[in-house]
Amino acid sequence: MRVGKLLRWRAVTHGCLRVPTGKWGLGSLSVAETTPCRKRRTGPRFAPGSTRERYGVSAVPTYAPKAGDTTRSWYVIDATDVVLGRLAVAAATLLRGKHKPTFAPNVDGGDFVIVINAEKVAISGDKLQSKMAYNHSGYPGGLRQRSIGELLQKHPDRVVEKAIVGMLPKNKLSRQIQKKLRVYAGPEHPHTAQQPVPFEIKQVAQ
Repeated sequence: MRVGKLLRWRAVTHGCLRVPTGKWGLGSLSVAETTPCRKRRTGPRFAPGSTRERYGVSAVPTYAPKAGDTTRSWYVIDATDVVLGRLAVAAATLLRGKHKPTFAPNVDGGDFVIVINAEKVAISGDKLQSKMAYNHSGYPGGLRQRSIGELLQKHPDRVVEKAIVGMLPKNKLSRQIQKKLRVYAGPEHPHTAQQPVPFEIKQVAQ
C-alpha cells in the first residue's frame, strides 16, 4: 500500500480532520474533512457522591509520618539472664519504632532505650570461649582476637551495644538512631528524671 493511500485510509477510519495534504501530494480529502472525530467520554469518571469522587483515585489518603510528629518514650531493659541476641532484637525494635503503627523506614520514630546490668547478660552455648572479636591496628602483624568472655569481663557495655547496633540498618539514619541507646554495666543509670518504663523480655536463659 502506498503512503498516500495509507494516509487516506487512516483519515477516513480514524476520523482525523487534520491530514497532511501537500507533503505527499494527496490533494483534497473530502471524505476525511467531513468525517467527524471520535468524541471523548464527558460523563463522570466515578459515581456521584462516592468516596473515590471525593478523594480522587485513592479511597483513603496515604499517611506519611514526620520526625517532628513523633512522641518519644523512654524504656529500660534489665539484661540479667537475658540472651544477648533476643535482647538486641527487642532493643532494636524499640529504637526503630517498629512497635508503633506509624512506623516508616525513612523516619526516626523510635524511642529511647536504656539497658542496665549488661555484665549479667546470658551468652548461649559455648560462645563465651568460641566466639571471637577481631581488631586490627593497621600495621603488619597487628591483628588481635579476644573472646566474648574476655570482653564481658572488661567492657560488658560494649558487647551489648555492638550486638544492638548490628541489628540496625547500615545507613545514615542508623547513626542517628544509635544516639538514643544507653547501655550500662551495672544496675544504676542517670536517667531517672525521664521516668523510663520497664520493658520485660519473656524468653530468658534457663
